[in-house]
Amino acid sequence: MVYPVFMPIGTSIAAELRAGKLISDRRFDSLYPPEIRVHSKVHFTPVKVARRVRDWLGNEPGIRVLDVGSGCGKFCLVLAASGPGRVTGIEQRPNLHEAAMEASKRLGLNNTEFLCGRMEELDWSRFNIFYFFNPFYERIAHPQGMDDRTPPHAGLFYEHVRVVKEKLGEARSGTRVLTYHGMGGRMPSEWLLVRTEVIHTDELQLWVKP
Repeated sequence: MVYPVFMPIGTSIAAELRAGKLISDRRFDSLYPPEIRVHSKVHFTPVKVARRVRDWLGNEPGIRVLDVGSGCGKFCLVLAASGPGRVTGIEQRPNLHEAAMEASKRLGLNNTEFLCGRMEELDWSRFNIFYFFNPFYERIAHPQGMDDRTPPHAGLFYEHVRVVKEKLGEARSGTRVLTYHGMGGRMPSEWLLVRTEVIHTDELQLWVKP
């Protein structure tokens, strides 16, 4: 009798994403411990949104993506597993950073990088694409927050938005920004909205700096 060979869940998920398949959020979230996956519905980018970003970007090998406020790395991992380029996430909370690192290892990826730190201390010139899933919302919507590591603080919310606008102001021509549920404030006036699509619970938008 020949017995079937079962791949580890991470290997199986990575293979299906590489093949262009759309997997469920519940299945992907099984990569995370229960105390983290419970926040997925509100705080983490859905798989189909990350896959749509990949559709828009295509298979460009030269993309260098930064996910600001990457949490447990779900967007980064789906994007990196489904095509070429390098995807980096930056997150302040050590527990979420560690979860992202572990999930990347389980998926067997070599094109992801996860940083634990503050976005203002990072050199954004390394990247040509930025992704925002309203990363500072917890500062003004604490009842929906994941934990006490980001207590409510409206002043910090506006300061974070100011930093993002300052960083985007320094971006090179041709740099792209993708937003899902926005980035917390209006995009700087010089950026052009070139694509928008209603998906899942909000709009996915693509901006380009001329």
